[in-house]
Amino acid sequence: MQQMQTQKSQPLAYLYFCLFFISGISGLIYESIWSQYLKQFLGHAAYSQTLVLVIYMGGMALGSWLAAARASKFRNLLMVYAVVEVALGISALVFHDIFIRYLDVSFSVIIPALNKPLPIALYKWFTASLIILPQSMLLGATFPLMAGGILRGFPGLSGYKTSVIYFVNTMGASLGVLVSGFYLVKIWGLKGAIISAGILDLFVGVCVMLLCLKERFPAKTSVGEESGSGDTPPPPQAPPVLPKIILPADKRALYYPLMWISAITAASSFIYEIGWIRMLSIVLGSSTHSFELMLSAFILGLALGSFFVRNKLDTIQNAPRFLGLVQIIMGASALATLFTYGSMFGFMAFTLDGLAKSSEGYLLFNIMSHVICMIIMLPSTICAGMVIPLIIHMLYKNGFGEQSIGKVYAVNTFGGIAGVAAAVWILMPLVGLKYLIIAGGAIDMALGLYILYRFSETRESLLRTVMQPMCVMILLAAFAFSKVDLGLISSGVFRYGTIAVSKSKRIVEHKDGRTASITLFRSGVDNLVLSTNGKPDASVGTGEEFSSDEYTMALLGVLPLSVRFETKRAAVIGMGAGMTAHYMLYDPDIQQLDVVEIEPAMVKLAKRIGPKVENTFNDPRCNIYIEDAKTFFSAQNRTYDVIVSEPSNPWVSGVSSLFSKEFFDHIRNHLNDNGILVQWFHKYEADITILVSILKALAQSFPVYEMYTVGSDLLIIAGPDSSTDISLKRDVFAIAPMAENLAKMGFSGLDDFKLINYANQDFLNALINTYDTPANSDYHSYVDLYAAGKRFMGSHISEIDHIRDFIIPVRRIVFGDTSYMSLSPSRLLPDIYNMIEIQNAKLLSQQLIISGRDDDSSRENISGSVFILDYTYARPHKVTFSQIQSAIIQILQKTLPYLSADEMREVWDVIEMKISRWDFSDDEMEWIDYFKALCVYNIPEIRRLSIELLPADSISDHYSNQMLITSLFAASAVLNDTTKLERIWNKYDEKMDPPAAIRAAKAFVGRGQNINK
Repeated sequence: MQQMQTQKSQPLAYLYFCLFFISGISGLIYESIWSQYLKQFLGHAAYSQTLVLVIYMGGMALGSWLAAARASKFRNLLMVYAVVEVALGISALVFHDIFIRYLDVSFSVIIPALNKPLPIALYKWFTASLIILPQSMLLGATFPLMAGGILRGFPGLSGYKTSVIYFVNTMGASLGVLVSGFYLVKIWGLKGAIISAGILDLFVGVCVMLLCLKERFPAKTSVGEESGSGDTPPPPQAPPVLPKIILPADKRALYYPLMWISAITAASSFIYEIGWIRMLSIVLGSSTHSFELMLSAFILGLALGSFFVRNKLDTIQNAPRFLGLVQIIMGASALATLFTYGSMFGFMAFTLDGLAKSSEGYLLFNIMSHVICMIIMLPSTICAGMVIPLIIHMLYKNGFGEQSIGKVYAVNTFGGIAGVAAAVWILMPLVGLKYLIIAGGAIDMALGLYILYRFSETRESLLRTVMQPMCVMILLAAFAFSKVDLGLISSGVFRYGTIAVSKSKRIVEHKDGRTASITLFRSGVDNLVLSTNGKPDASVGTGEEFSSDEYTMALLGVLPLSVRFETKRAAVIGMGAGMTAHYMLYDPDIQQLDVVEIEPAMVKLAKRIGPKVENTFNDPRCNIYIEDAKTFFSAQNRTYDVIVSEPSNPWVSGVSSLFSKEFFDHIRNHLNDNGILVQWFHKYEADITILVSILKALAQSFPVYEMYTVGSDLLIIAGPDSSTDISLKRDVFAIAPMAENLAKMGFSGLDDFKLINYANQDFLNALINTYDTPANSDYHSYVDLYAAGKRFMGSHISEIDHIRDFIIPVRRIVFGDTSYMSLSPSRLLPDIYNMIEIQNAKLLSQQLIISGRDDDSSRENISGSVFILDYTYARPHKVTFSQIQSAIIQILQKTLPYLSADEMREVWDVIEMKISRWDFSDDEMEWIDYFKALCVYNIPEIRRLSIELLPADSISDHYSNQMLITSLFAASAVLNDTTKLERIWNKYDEKMDPPAAIRAAKAFVGRGQNINK
């Protein structure tokens, strides 16, 4: 009868397993989301992830220990579990609002009052811990409560049930990481994601409560072997089951050793995890999604280990021997990753070679990245997943009762905390990646040998004799033959899809820092590159040649000094190569320059670049601070005339918060009156929506801004008040050492800087408001969510160049900005492509004018379009109208976007003379009049002729139609005339996704009037 009742109750146990699986999903959603919240306060994602990991596990350990200690006092453990789940759910619902208030008070009141690094650090870490500690304790209590409740309610096969409980919870956790990072945050943001986790916990809690009310379980079983009969109490005549008496000798022989083993094996496991995360970041890239894939793979291994061992626990004959063997295999598997790691670079290169640069390809990239994580992690983590169920079962079977469940879980978690702290703060910076992994493997193998020597069941085992020399050989092999190839580490395989160039690199120095692995290497003959986790962050030429990065870094420092008449105090966010600060320190007016960098290794290696950055490290006015930017500005409570922000690429985990509206609002408070912010961004590995999101965030705190284009980089100068003058006005070329170094790059005066000025806020705000993309926020980070995918797809913000280079100069027409910029066509300009295009325009106009003088000596090397026009003048009957039209368009493409109105009038006079002998029809003459109207900026004629020349029926996306629609909208915006625009727009084939120039021109019609009806 008892057996039948037990069997009848088993299906209900699987319902509890399902609910605990859901609880596991919500538990890891919390960890993932908490780290993203706390990085807003702690700074670098590595710090927030470390703290969350430590407090998350510490709270779970404490909660587990307390639940275990109190388990015998509770009549119904499952009802207590339900209450804990409900409490977790409620706390999740209010977490966001509490955190926002905590953040505001911390940055605005407490941190400025503390004003010292040590008190601030203690405050940040202590209070950040308190924010998540209560919920972590509740999470920690769930496992012992659920396991104890299941074992009470469904006796029999304790090992199997414990293992399955651990499996379903960790499997849910592995899924929770992916659901959170790839779905919930994307659609609902951080607040929505954490609330959704709270709703899951409330659902689980309520369901368990209802089940508890329906089913009656025995209050407690004995602390010895499982007994009882399911729901049916023992018959009155049955003798009572007496608890097994646990003597101190029993604890010394089994209990304490197993507790220590539980703690130490967790420490080694998390040493591996920290090492693997750093190693895999270099292969997969350091994005938030990469971290989530790594964490998911780690937890998946734990889940699989508990699943594989579930059927063995109740039948295993020699548990200590099995445990010792598992520990040795775990350590050896971890050491083996040092030998397989190098192959992952080739695997990634092979993967990228076969994937399309599309959203579907990015999905496959993430899947293959997950596979790489599993190849590295699973062998060891599967072993780790076997250990906890095995230790719990050994203690439970030997009479230590259900309290052992929570206490083993607790000490295991405490051990994990020790492993994380040791790996991040001591071993990684001290010994580097290779020896970090070796340390973890040595600990596990030593632990396995200890088990084989310590327990009586293994003292006569042949396994012990064989394993000792084998472990020594494996360890020596790891020391002697394993290698972390620095060429591969700096290859950026996740970015370039190749490792071929890694062999030709000459490593100058490498340092595994607390937050990243930094490498300084020589590329080519005269180029030094500083890379972070395999991603080049700055390159500097050591000879007379200049890298493209040098132009950007120099102008980041020089442009703000050209905007302000006097700059006394400045700050630079992000060390990079140190060149921005180097150029700013040429200015004798600067009294103090603060450089804020979060990774000490970056400072150490940047110093080795040499003379081109020496001011940063030698000038006494420069102070380098190792700190998170937000904390630095709050703690120092200083204001600046200029703040330059040049962080890493925004797809790097944690960096997107330096492009958020919260950050811009925070940094605005640290600018003096008429102070300016200089913000770096890039066109490569991003798309227009990423830029739009950042500009919308910036515009909320900085109503005045101008964008400069330096090759593939964007430099934005922004003022916090509408009255701030951000025009170029100070002649920095009067500073002799600065002028000397700028001259080497090709800059000769402020007019050169004006050549790279792209547009101001009036133009850009109109453009970005045509996109539905939200402003980037710390709590719903559009940039963090999408930047990594755009990097994979090799996206480029082509719209910036399209608007600038399109034959119809929208900005010039709309704002009447056709002023002349002096530039000698023969002068060598800086090697920046958007400056060279202006020089080429000057050269072409000069060539055109000279060719019109009938000087035969000047006809060499003329362009094809000019030759066609010359041929038209000489032999008009030999040329067709389409050839003339094409030649004119080609000339205007290369001149109209770049030259002033006066210059274009001169260009048109020559063109008109060259085609004067052609007999045009009325329709053809309309095109000629249209081209003339463009060159002389006759706005009414541009509008009239654009309408006349557009097709009467459907308007295809042909280039000529793009010209006409763009000029129509630009002219209509100037004249504030929207007549016929709606009808024409509705006939345009690409009206849902028009080219950038058309979008920009349309944005000004009626100053926001919507014609998309």
